[in-house]
Amino acid sequence: MTEDMLLQLMVEVERADPIDYANLPFDDDALRALACKLIAERSTELELSGMSQEALLATLWASTAKLVLENIVLNARLLTLQGLPDDAKALIDRIARQSRGGA
Repeated sequence: MTEDMLLQLMVEVERADPIDYANLPFDDDALRALACKLIAERSTELELSGMSQEALLATLWASTAKLVLENIVLNARLLTLQGLPDDAKALIDRIARQSRGGA
């Protein structure tokens, strides 16, 4: 997966589910490109490692799960630091409900 291919895919995904950069003092495009560069490099390493297709997919899914967990934790931590621990709990409860097919 090249950086350019990944960047194009990421832009498509973000159209359906935009990221809220919250007016952070960073260039959104530069951050997106950096993320794609890091993932493309990791993809190349994994592809050249000689791992089986099954092991490669397992590694990618495990990495994705870690990123999702990290995102949940960071969002909950931000809400807690803003003095909104109940909102953090509500966020986690809502995500848990959605994962079970609830609304």
